[in-house]
Amino acid sequence: MRVVHLISLCASALVIGCVSAPAPDLMKQIAERNRWELAHWGNQPISYENDGEPVILGFKDGKVSGHAGCNRYAAAMTFGPNTGEVSVSQGITTRMACEPKRMEFEAAFIRAFEGSTRYRLDGESLSFESAIAQPLEFYRRPLK
Repeated sequence: MRVVHLISLCASALVIGCVSAPAPDLMKQIAERNRWELAHWGNQPISYENDGEPVILGFKDGKVSGHAGCNRYAAAMTFGPNTGEVSVSQGITTRMACEPKRMEFEAAFIRAFEGSTRYRLDGESLSFESAIAQPLEFYRRPLK
């Protein structure tokens, strides 16, 4: 039964390559089977120079967690109820101090991410859109 479900999920993933927003249940499954690294914010590529750690998010059981640039981050999150809709609650972070530039980036990223109201999947790219910031585009990374 598990193999049949996996084959079905893989077939669905191939079909959605052209679809801009999979149904919430399928999007949740795809999100949970991968890690996601922030690659673009609007038209700007995200560079992790000067020993900066990438923004990495993982999804599991209605929660999102990962590294927000300086600190660990976690929040409740829901794909849906309608296709393409997403909601992110106010999250929590650890309280490590980093360079002021990284702290500013992290605070802006968290505001933008928590303001997300729409999601879009385009091949290996998962985007979150809001009315308060440019879209956040994450690339799929294999789970370790």
